[in-house]
Amino acid sequence: MAAVNGALIGGRYQLVELIGQGGMGRVWRGWDTTLGRDVAVKEVLLPQGVTEAEREQLVQRVLREARAAARLNHPGIITVHDVAEYEGAPVIVMEFVDGESLAAAVARGGALPVARVAELGAAMVKALRQAHAAGIVHRDLKPDNVLLMGERVILTDFGIAHMADATTALTRTGAVIGTPAYMAPEQLEGRPAAPANDLWALGATLYSAVEGEAPFSGDTFGALCVAVVTKEPRPMVRAGALAPLLGALLAKDPAARPSAEQALAALEAVARAGAAGAVGGAFGPPPVMSGGVPLGPVRIPPQVGPGPLASGRPTGEFPHGGWQDPVAAGWGSPMVATAPAAPEPERSGANPAVAVLVRFIGCLALIWVVGTVLPWNYLDHVVSGYAPLALAITGALALANALPRPRWHPAVVWVVAVVADFGLWYLTATLLEVKFGGWFTGFGEAPGQIVVNMLLLGTGSWLLWMFVPGSRRRR
Repeated sequence: MAAVNGALIGGRYQLVELIGQGGMGRVWRGWDTTLGRDVAVKEVLLPQGVTEAEREQLVQRVLREARAAARLNHPGIITVHDVAEYEGAPVIVMEFVDGESLAAAVARGGALPVARVAELGAAMVKALRQAHAAGIVHRDLKPDNVLLMGERVILTDFGIAHMADATTALTRTGAVIGTPAYMAPEQLEGRPAAPANDLWALGATLYSAVEGEAPFSGDTFGALCVAVVTKEPRPMVRAGALAPLLGALLAKDPAARPSAEQALAALEAVARAGAAGAVGGAFGPPPVMSGGVPLGPVRIPPQVGPGPLASGRPTGEFPHGGWQDPVAAGWGSPMVATAPAAPEPERSGANPAVAVLVRFIGCLALIWVVGTVLPWNYLDHVVSGYAPLALAITGALALANALPRPRWHPAVVWVVAVVADFGLWYLTATLLEVKFGGWFTGFGEAPGQIVVNMLLLGTGSWLLWMFVPGSRRRR
């Protein structure tokens, strides 16, 4: 048929404007002249050159579609109002959704935030569960067939949906029905339709929403089909906490995919985390997840515990045996966000300020012990007139050794401490020589004596830093 603006369908539905077109049909905004409301009218485009028998088969296909969709009553599934006929071809009259498709939203604004995609996915799973419970498989779930209107997420175009237990297959003629980039591998191989097909398409659709592109691509129709059947999806860089679920949904083996219930639980967990504000600092330059997943412009919860993401390749590789519950499988809880933990003192209850004081006293005592016990040192024999100066200098050296150290490897900190003590000693000696014309440091001036003194002082201050509670923080 060649419907045009103003055409009256079924004596009731007037076409107003063309709003969409796909491989099998066009969708018009229409006006229900009886009830006075907007409707969507799907016009079937019959291929050129079909025989009467093939035309009849196509007509029956559309009728089966309408009957299947009319059985579904769910806010997440578009409502079928009527089936009419125009110039020998059927049309389906549906509720009019005043909103954009998921594909249009991604094309307009780019990849969506993780939490938002999780919310959309949860709504889609609920709608699919309703259809699957009625024995209906969508078979063509993709971003173009997900409509967004306010708080509603609506699956549309059950145009190739069919009864899973029907005795007549819609693809008996060998025609490929659906969009290859969003069709499960077993669907491309011609196996009977099953709910697992829709779950794979769900994973591909959510992947597209959160990554901004489909998981598979190919230069030709055939290359795309081969990629879906044989290759791994593109590595995920924005999916964050959704990566484990998306990878599992895109498993080649239908038995390895999570059930609708498991997928819903995982999606709701991520959505709740985002709504609670626990979704990372960014679901900017943003942080990087454990496992090296760059987050791009979306905010995600950090991963807790080991799991698939810890491997550094969140590409759909999961433990053998299919999808497992994250907690039951011992992965920690990768789907639930937690705020990043603040650095904790290495020993609980330790006060860093008290630790500095303890180290100061320890370093001061160490300086005086080394300066008086070793035979070449004479700190205890400094002329009484210089005693206040000696106390001030040793106090300053002790304070310098007691200050917090960088969060480096302990061996590096030890080397830095010894070298720093050499520098402090040399600086002190030089200032005393300039001021008083001689080295009255209280320590031996021979090179070997200086080396031993500084090794003892540097090592002693390092040991205090290592073992006084509150001195170090976890790296």
